[in-house]
Amino acid sequence: MLKNLKFPLLYVAEVLLFIPFEAGFVGISAFLDAKPLDTLDLHGKSLPSNWEAAVPNHGKFLPGYLIANHPIMFAFTIVLLLGSVALLYRVQRAQALQLKEAHVASANAHKIARGVVFAVWAAITFVLVMRVLVGVSPA
Repeated sequence: MLKNLKFPLLYVAEVLLFIPFEAGFVGISAFLDAKPLDTLDLHGKSLPSNWEAAVPNHGKFLPGYLIANHPIMFAFTIVLLLGSVALLYRVQRAQALQLKEAHVASANAHKIARGVVFAVWAAITFVLVMRVLVGVSPA
């Protein structure tokens, strides 16, 4: 089914599937790396009172969630990550098939599209790490 997508749409699908992939990755990290607030050594400082757990992040903290309190949401993040990985794999296989069947001129277009996809993935990851996952210092 995916191999029937026209040339640029397959690469657009790859970029769009990267968003739920990263959301699943960050969501699973928010569960697996989370520590209850009362177990953190904050040196007399505190984090926001509405947080149930926190994820240490280079001296700062991100909100975290305990698996015991949110098992359905944890399962959803696993399904989100695994589903997006499976779909990204299928997209990659379809791209490889299209590239194999492509003529020389369109093979170059596929290579350029791969570079553009990589640049977009890098930009999304940069924004996520530098702007979204900054963390909160204990006050």
